[in-house]
Amino acid sequence: MIPERYRRMLPPQWYENDVAEYHFEGSEEAVDAFNTQREDILQQFSPWSATWGLDVWDWIYFGRKQLLSIEERRKNIQQKHWSYLGFTPSVLRAIGLSSSTFKQVQMVEDFGKKVIRYVYPIEDRYDTKNAVQAVERIRPVHCNGVAFEPVVSEKIELRDVLVVGIKEYHKVYEFRVGMTPIKRYEEVVK
Repeated sequence: MIPERYRRMLPPQWYENDVAEYHFEGSEEAVDAFNTQREDILQQFSPWSATWGLDVWDWIYFGRKQLLSIEERRKNIQQKHWSYLGFTPSVLRAIGLSSSTFKQVQMVEDFGKKVIRYVYPIEDRYDTKNAVQAVERIRPVHCNGVAFEPVVSEKIELRDVLVVGIKEYHKVYEFRVGMTPIKRYEEVVK
């Protein structure tokens, strides 16, 4: 019987052909090996997924091979790539997302302080070093740098009985002998 992945491409009269079945069974290993080799080569065309092709990407961006781990080499290539793109909000958002593991980062432009602020959940393992280095490579003079704001996603609601002590002055017609000029009472606020 011809494997299902080849059946989709063949006309129905081939389904009963014994010679075609032997052919597909015999060539299955070669086709699978070619497929894995093709996928590996395709991975090398992007620096974010390249392994042995990182040497070429290092040569393109730095002119020499970096003697670092694969992840650090990818981060350096990514920073160099962003430095060519310039100081734009989309690049700053990409820097923030690449430094986060949860990918729940907000980039806020604080115009008053002239700072780029990254707001992220406190549980996130945020790579501040990578974010600072990437922004510093593209930061123009008018920007003062980067700030980080870890936020707690959990909201705390406080419920309590609040007693407010109120003081008021007596009106003139209320005065009696021996009264203090201030009357006090408490009000309960829930």
